[in-house]
Amino acid sequence: MMQIQNVTDFSLKYTLESGQSFRWNRIDNAYYGVVEGRILKIFQEGTTLHVENSDDEDEIHFVPFLRHYLDIERDVPKILTEVNNDAYMHRAIEKLWGMRILNQELWETVASFILSQNNNVPRIRGIIRRLSERFGKHLTLAGYVDYSFPNPDALAEATEEELLACGTGYRATYLRNAAQAVVSGELPLTLVKQMSYPEAKQALMCRDGIGEKVADCICLFSLGHLPALPIDVWIKRIFETLYFRRSATHREIRHFADSYFGDGAGYAQQYLFHYVHECPNWADAEHLSLIEST
Repeated sequence: MMQIQNVTDFSLKYTLESGQSFRWNRIDNAYYGVVEGRILKIFQEGTTLHVENSDDEDEIHFVPFLRHYLDIERDVPKILTEVNNDAYMHRAIEKLWGMRILNQELWETVASFILSQNNNVPRIRGIIRRLSERFGKHLTLAGYVDYSFPNPDALAEATEEELLACGTGYRATYLRNAAQAVVSGELPLTLVKQMSYPEAKQALMCRDGIGEKVADCICLFSLGHLPALPIDVWIKRIFETLYFRRSATHREIRHFADSYFGDGAGYAQQYLFHYVHECPNWADAEHLSLIEST
């Protein structure tokens, strides 16, 4: 087991439990997950991360990879200071201090958020598990068994019936088409990684099954574009309840978030999103008064 020390302003719990990734499982005080073809077991003690890896990787190369994946290298306290614009946001930041936005592998993020459409987290996790069992690589770590996420070639060659058997539903066509586009070069992921946020978002949205919300999820949770604002039903409800006090269009919400939170809008929305899920009384009078008094 390796140790990564002096990891400050970081919460493994909030980072891995905030809905960004569908591959992590908590067992006792440790998190087991599949990250780019390897099982990792991680637990945190103070500012130290204890890590086991199913691959026999050189620590010199693996540690920088993991620090990037967990977004440890970014000056997140600075970003949070910049978006801490009202007492409500301040409370969310205090509650969830240390939550980071993961930098996930691009293809798996594309596929996962195609599968996330009109879906809930348990079902998404189940679909991904079945796809990985059927088309991925068998992995073990000290008795824990999981599977690597299928590469684009495997899903491009799969029949629609095989994908439907994994519970994908109508998303099977979108998933298979995306995989074929990656394999053929129509969706050049290497180039997408080099694009600006607007360019990457537009390139992704050229594919059927990738609308604005899914594209923003990919841009935020894989490509590191922090101005990205994925607007699902929860984010729409949160912004309408807290900042508009009325129904608002997606365009209005994006314009507000861009002007109010700036380039850290992605981090701001993630803190608001997870705070609402952690706090059942998030919209009571006392909470709403936090913004009215700002």
